[in-house]
Amino acid sequence: MASIRTPYAAAGAMLSLFLVAVAADAASAKAPAAAPSSKLSVQEACKHTAVHFNLCVATLSGDPSSKSADTAGLAKVAILAAQRNASETATFLSSIYDDTNLENKTAQLQQCLVDCGERYEAAVEQLTDATSALQTGAYSESEALVAASQAEVKLCQRGCQAVPDHRNVLTTRNREVDQLCSIALSITKLIRGPPS
Repeated sequence: MASIRTPYAAAGAMLSLFLVAVAADAASAKAPAAAPSSKLSVQEACKHTAVHFNLCVATLSGDPSSKSADTAGLAKVAILAAQRNASETATFLSSIYDDTNLENKTAQLQQCLVDCGERYEAAVEQLTDATSALQTGAYSESEALVAASQAEVKLCQRGCQAVPDHRNVLTTRNREVDQLCSIALSITKLIRGPPS
């Protein structure tokens, strides 16, 4: 994909990194990293994902390691699923940007694709870092990184709403990644124990 950085995309990336740092600092100031909670079944964990229960069960059950995973293991499966989907969307954005046969690709749509491509690249990196943080026991940092990646997806959607025909190109993909990030965030929060 062409690497055209707009002031808005650069500012958004900086804002995301700032929010990750602030959220991680705030979370770590409140409490030290807690040990993983007891093992939850996929069904029990997914009950905490609100309206995404069915997608959660399908996503977690699709990974054989979820059967024997503790809560941190389920969070890892959820984060990796969000990361894969975000990575596939980044690849899709790159291919559609480079597609010279795409009819009606206005300058506005091209800019939307560039901005979203950068946001998805940032989201994939943040989800990769969230998995690493999870594996080292930095659960608050992992939560902050998942939240930051979800914010990138929302910014992509919001930034392209005024673009004609964007709905056909991005809305479904943005919704899927947003929902997977929401599931990953909910399950990562369960590591310190289900809410009372």
